[in-house]
Amino acid sequence: MDYNYTNGIVGWFTNNSFQNVTGNDSESRLWLTTQRTPYFISSGPVFDEVSNKFMTSVLLPSLVYVSILLLVGIPGNLMVVYVYSFKWPGCASTSRVFILALGCYDLFNCLSSITTEIVLLSRFLDFDFPVWCKLSRFVTASINSGSTFILVAIATDRFLRICRIHKDPISVDLARNLVIISVFFAAVTSWPVLLLYGTFTVTFPLKQFIYIKGKTCLISDNMAETIYPLIFVIFLLSSHFMVDLVLIILYSLVGQAVFRQQKFQKSIRTKSVSSKVPKTENDNKVEEWQTSFTADDLEKDQQALKQSKARTSNRISFVFWKKLSLNSKKAKVKSKLSSPDKELMKELKDSLKTRSSTDSNAPKSKRKIHAGKTTLMLFLVTLLFILSFLPYSIAVILRYTDPEFYTRLTPVGKGVYNVVLRSYFLNSVVNPVVYCFISKQFRKRSKDALRSLVCCESNR
Repeated sequence: MDYNYTNGIVGWFTNNSFQNVTGNDSESRLWLTTQRTPYFISSGPVFDEVSNKFMTSVLLPSLVYVSILLLVGIPGNLMVVYVYSFKWPGCASTSRVFILALGCYDLFNCLSSITTEIVLLSRFLDFDFPVWCKLSRFVTASINSGSTFILVAIATDRFLRICRIHKDPISVDLARNLVIISVFFAAVTSWPVLLLYGTFTVTFPLKQFIYIKGKTCLISDNMAETIYPLIFVIFLLSSHFMVDLVLIILYSLVGQAVFRQQKFQKSIRTKSVSSKVPKTENDNKVEEWQTSFTADDLEKDQQALKQSKARTSNRISFVFWKKLSLNSKKAKVKSKLSSPDKELMKELKDSLKTRSSTDSNAPKSKRKIHAGKTTLMLFLVTLLFILSFLPYSIAVILRYTDPEFYTRLTPVGKGVYNVVLRSYFLNSVVNPVVYCFISKQFRKRSKDALRSLVCCESNR
């Protein structure tokens, strides 16, 4: 949130705006020249005019932004929860458990945090609901912490499946337990919000000795001048930095493993001619011998066939047994290959047939390196999560390192700044969009769900 959002409002209104303070222009001017004690305006036409002007000039872009997020986020996350809960047959997998958990977190964030933000932006200077403020900020912080925990679990699972194929990955039961742990982790890391946030009194000069006094949802008055908000902000930013670093390292290792796998398979395809298995030196010798042997024997066969026409009428039987003997000779030559060459050929053949077992209970020896669309989809979800928090983190750092930064901004700049402060809401909306673009199965099941819903409504 922004502590200096009220600076720069002086000068927005003409003298006519302040006739409402006393009733008429002459009395107002006389009162202004004789008044020497502060006069606070917390309600009435002047207060409403100031509040509306601030909302339209500074907060309107933020209101439009969060409203669009709400309209996209609620139906999108509802579809994710419905599809992954009821429209996905078969046994559960760790990916489905984690995606369903993220969908529930995001849906709850849209229903609670984003809706509260819309109400707050609509009446920013007249939001005196301390309990509502505390709970909404606690929910927002908890959901962000819980989602972070789930994303780290997802990255660890991808790392184990692709980079450590000889170790057990995260099982479905363990994934469900991790989701439960994420709820407790979120509460433990977010409880200071309940103490820090509440009603903050906004006071700024409008005219000489006349002040606007509003109330909004920010760090509460009794905590605003303490060091605790700064400590909590440092904790949040450092935690996000550490988590982002862990996620980047894990997915970098996954990317390297996938790159090596693809490079290896590409080299195999380029060396293979017909059998799609690279030929060893012995294979080339065998092939040359087989070619010459077959050509010589073919000539001998033709002579033998000519002689057999004169001696026997069973030409078909003779050719059949001759070809059978040739095939047996070829088999004997191939059997002369050394055992290391055979093992190499077997490994290469197996690598061409590499497929990943999505079942976490598969034996370790049978799991192969595989990075399909699921890994790409989860990587994009993580990347967008990091990017959505980056503008917010930069804005908070600027606010604490340069307290006068906001006051120097133009009204347009202040509007952009307030949108940036709410950039992190984006991570609760974009996940369904990513699933829809990457996962063909999710698109198909979503269409089926919508079709069944429409059919049910039409039959009523």
